[in-house]
Amino acid sequence: MDQFLTTIEPFKQLPSAERQRLARISTEKRYEKGETIYREGQASDAVWVVKTGRVHLMKFLGDGKVSTTCVMTPGEMFCCLPALDRKPYPVDAVAAEDSVVIRIPQDAFHQAMNRSPTFSQETVCLFCDRLRQVEYKSCMIYEPAEQRLAQVLVTLSKKFGTTIPLTRHELAEIAGTTHETAIRTLSQFKKQGLIRSSRGATTILRPEKLSALTGGS
Repeated sequence: MDQFLTTIEPFKQLPSAERQRLARISTEKRYEKGETIYREGQASDAVWVVKTGRVHLMKFLGDGKVSTTCVMTPGEMFCCLPALDRKPYPVDAVAAEDSVVIRIPQDAFHQAMNRSPTFSQETVCLFCDRLRQVEYKSCMIYEPAEQRLAQVLVTLSKKFGTTIPLTRHELAEIAGTTHETAIRTLSQFKKQGLIRSSRGATTILRPEKLSALTGGS
């Protein structure tokens, strides 16, 4: 586990002895696709890192709709707010595919922050960037579905590359639109030659054109 932590931020900033201490008291756990790691409102007691697979942070709304706030991939730490303020988890964390996650006890994580100013600074910067992305996504909710889906694809391509291994239903939950609207909009993208779709995946063919739909250059 220590070797894995040396490859990801912000843990690579820790002194070796401190990182090894975290590795010794951390645990790995496997979750099957669809299994819940923690639930909204549950008392937080750990910081989590995806080792393999994919984890979605999801908000289940009162009208039965679901919003995916973040997609976490291997090497990414999640539950940023509770990691800092120790308050309950604000969303559900669900394994979107068979996954292995690392559970780091919250108290030990805070001790590492107190002992290493560099680690603490990098952690705060990482979480601030994550929150900035969520804030930007919330501002996009009033934009047309075409623009939102284009932005989702562009953002996810930074994690996965040109082929994004998510279903249209998952893309709809991230973009904050209906499954039907996502199907219709992605079909338009396909007709325009912007993407190629297959079962459970979307490949971006013209990233510059897709980026232009988001208002980017």
